[in-house]
Amino acid sequence: MGAVLALPAIAQARLEACGGVFLTGDAQCEFRRDKDCETHCETTSCETACVATLQTDCESMCQASAETKCTETCTPSCSEECMTVDKPSSKGLCRSECAHDCQDKCKDSSSDHCMSCCQQNCNVRCDDHCSDDDTEEVCDTKCTPVCEDKCTAEASASCQIECQTTQFESCTTTTQQTCQTDCHDSGGAIFCDGQFLNVTNLKDCAAELAAELSIHVDISIDADVDVDVNKDEPTDSSVTVTNDGEKHKAGCSVSAAGADSGGADLLSALGVAGALAAFARRRRR
Repeated sequence: MGAVLALPAIAQARLEACGGVFLTGDAQCEFRRDKDCETHCETTSCETACVATLQTDCESMCQASAETKCTETCTPSCSEECMTVDKPSSKGLCRSECAHDCQDKCKDSSSDHCMSCCQQNCNVRCDDHCSDDDTEEVCDTKCTPVCEDKCTAEASASCQIECQTTQFESCTTTTQQTCQTDCHDSGGAIFCDGQFLNVTNLKDCAAELAAELSIHVDISIDADVDVDVNKDEPTDSSVTVTNDGEKHKAGCSVSAAGADSGGADLLSALGVAGALAAFARRRRR
């Protein structure tokens, strides 16, 4: 994961339908299908999903309040940053303040996931009282929720990092298995910046990506599959995975009278050819 949080100017949102992950508007998202999807279900692609899951799991034991000393230190730095950046929101200011704390906290950490855990904690806490819609408010007004959320994040960060690090290995194993299952059962999975999104409903996640970040992901799929064919009863079939992630098997058949169907025309042509061949054999006898 990146070493710093995204700049406040870039849209960022917590996507509940996509597993509670935070993504920015410049994320590269795609629906990877079937086998291509399964080959990307690696441990390294499970980090984003795990930090979102574990942050929630660790919440009950890592609750903390903003410390007075932290708030007093935060206020002047927040005001200074607020006046030098072009109309920042309180949420953008909070993430920026919190990112500096994460860098200090993780620079000597032995955990490979320290920065990711700390950033997720910052993003969640900066959603508590801050907003993206208060860009026009004066800095004194904006810095009150900024410092409250930033200092709460700072107070809970060490606990979150320790709790998540302890559970990270088992989480990635479980998430990797989930990814492989989704690839098989749903025909694929959504990946953003190479990271698997652990979602319950592909359609809901795709809709939220479009609504919150204007990221459009096509999750429709039509895939031909190989089937065992009985030589006495030839058939052809295909599987369609709809936007709800469900598979539907449809066999080829002659359409109803009056229906426009290329398949029906082909079957009719084959039938005529067969009849002519049989007639020719009888004449030769």
